[in-house]
Amino acid sequence: MASSPAAAGLPGPKSPGLALARVSLEAGGVALVPHRPRAPRPDEVELKVTLCGLSGADVVVYHADPAFDWVRPGTVLGHEAVGVVSAVGLLVPEWPAPGTRVVPVSTLSCGGCEECLADRPQQCIRPSTLGLNRDGTAARTALVPWQNLLAVPEGLPDTTAVLAEPTSVAWRAAATVGQIRPGDRVAVSTTRAVGLLAALIARNLGADVVMVGRPGPHHQQRQELAASLGLRNTTAPEPESVDVWIEASGSGKQLASAVEVLRPGGKLVLVAMYATGARQTVNTVVGKELTVLTSYASTRSDFDDALAFLTTMPDLGERLITVYPIGQAVEALRLTAEGAPADDGRPLVKAVLRPNG
Repeated sequence: MASSPAAAGLPGPKSPGLALARVSLEAGGVALVPHRPRAPRPDEVELKVTLCGLSGADVVVYHADPAFDWVRPGTVLGHEAVGVVSAVGLLVPEWPAPGTRVVPVSTLSCGGCEECLADRPQQCIRPSTLGLNRDGTAARTALVPWQNLLAVPEGLPDTTAVLAEPTSVAWRAAATVGQIRPGDRVAVSTTRAVGLLAALIARNLGADVVMVGRPGPHHQQRQELAASLGLRNTTAPEPESVDVWIEASGSGKQLASAVEVLRPGGKLVLVAMYATGARQTVNTVVGKELTVLTSYASTRSDFDDALAFLTTMPDLGERLITVYPIGQAVEALRLTAEGAPADDGRPLVKAVLRPNG
């Protein structure tokens, strides 16, 4: 999992490579397909992808969630990545030059609608998202508008820089929306990537943090991983013992637990998406005067804060990611969707593809 040298500013590969793409609207309808990208448009750069993380968005496409039927067959998946600029369009300024190591901001906003002008670009009414309604980063190269790139801080390994997108989501939930303060008692549900990252961020902000899990397959291994990062674990927090609960699991049961465990006047931060049928006890929410906050995706400023946070834990990627060659992309996505461990028995917190070797 060694990082690629920042000086690898070579022209991107022109021969067809492999890409992980949606091929049908059926469950499991993803496959490796030949991929020959077009030339960059004037405002685009070609990114030679070093590493690409698989995310919850890729999982819902894999499961053929009807809410994501708008992701067309043929679309290359992936929106978490780190790579090197390999070519630039005619109108791209001096930065980013070929050879620059960057991460893409996954949501491309129009910049002119009411939401964009209110500094909520992730709520843009005309959004374009890598890996969903435009080709993503699960390929040897990806095309991204230059304005949607951020420089990777010097010294930050690729294996940790690839966590920029999920870290930005976690930062938004914990800091931007949750506004966690020193001394807050914080619970975070799920030991997947966003949950672990949110817990680490909350701890960095001075909170007293506990991870909340539910007994099940591989639960012990995930608890051990959290403990190795210095995080406390529990399956049953004391009632009314929590000031802020970050719900990142998407589990209706965890949502109900959060409502019961939060103190009166506490804050519930919802960062997960829920399947049809998930319910919360509305009467309890009202009776305890809980503040319910929602956190969706992230903004460029969240990415900036995420990269700054990751520089404080440069080896974090070595603890959280499992790297697969692009030829094993479908299997890596299947394991991610099933919540199964990696082949070496470690918890599969974040499956990451290596498209170029």
